[in-house]
Amino acid sequence: MKPKHTSISKIGEFGLIERLKNKCNELRLSEKITDQIILGIDDDTAITRPSPGMLQLSTSDLLIEGVHFDLTYTSMKHLGWKLMVVNLSDIAAMGGVPVYALITIALPAKISVEMVDDLYEGILHAAQTYGCAIIGGDTNTSIGNTMVSAMITGEVPDRFLKRRNGAKPEDLICVSGNLGLSHAGLQILLREKKRFLDSQQQSEFKSELSEYTTAVTKHLAPKARFDISMTAAQQEWVHAMIDISDGLASDLRHICKQSGTGALLFEEKLSIDPLVEKIANQFGESALDYVLFGGEEYELLFTIDPEFESKLSKQMPDIRIIGQITEEKDDIALIQSDGSKRTIVSGGYDHFKKE
Repeated sequence: MKPKHTSISKIGEFGLIERLKNKCNELRLSEKITDQIILGIDDDTAITRPSPGMLQLSTSDLLIEGVHFDLTYTSMKHLGWKLMVVNLSDIAAMGGVPVYALITIALPAKISVEMVDDLYEGILHAAQTYGCAIIGGDTNTSIGNTMVSAMITGEVPDRFLKRRNGAKPEDLICVSGNLGLSHAGLQILLREKKRFLDSQQQSEFKSELSEYTTAVTKHLAPKARFDISMTAAQQEWVHAMIDISDGLASDLRHICKQSGTGALLFEEKLSIDPLVEKIANQFGESALDYVLFGGEEYELLFTIDPEFESKLSKQMPDIRIIGQITEEKDDIALIQSDGSKRTIVSGGYDHFKKE
């Protein structure tokens, strides 16, 4: 059965806003968050009251169709979830917790009311999962592609704030999760898109994704690692922290640049996931490069005082030590499995880099 497609023009901008306001008001959040909201989606601005004794964190990300996502293989629900997580991950990287969000959407004529409902289903699922209120934003039309943006505000006690600039020589470099999976999943999705477009009978096309579920899910529906950050933020021996959005090498370089240090990574400690290895081999590419330069991981990268290494596994699961901070400013190198040293000279994704 053909899915229902209601043109947004049938309900108009204000009808759409009212529809979305009602959805957002259905969120069930903690009293601590709702007490901070004086006025939500009902006036020229939202009105909030910050918590006493807390630092306010603010972050914003814009996702553009054709640049950051492809609706051929990205559902609107996945898009809504990911829009929230890319911002929530920034809050986690500072040691904070989310409080509220503003959502802005620019929609071309091809987007229906039902598709917007699906987008907000993903947004609200993430908001409910991580305890974040939706208090406003903007809706607009687009003569080009779909664009969605979120601005999320969080908070953190002053003593728990984590920044990029705290790394010290001899610190151990730690990372959560398995890196490279998101890029591997993207490669599979792009291959399936090509198979679909090349198919002579697209109505009968069947994707081949079942054996790649973990990688595809990591790309389409990543998680914000508050399960790690909430513990890390409370440890004085965690010195610097960042989330991995542009790739391990690129985001480690951010830490080193801000801290005035260098870094040494060890290939044997990167523990490349077998699925990453399998997918990279299928494309004739390097699994190690997927780990070093693949973006959109949203895992946490942080440094710790080496004297507290024994506490790491006890207090934070799913963490590996992959290297050490050095005194050589801006010098990032990899000790390869054969013992040779490789200087890492390039980073991850750059929006304005010429191909």
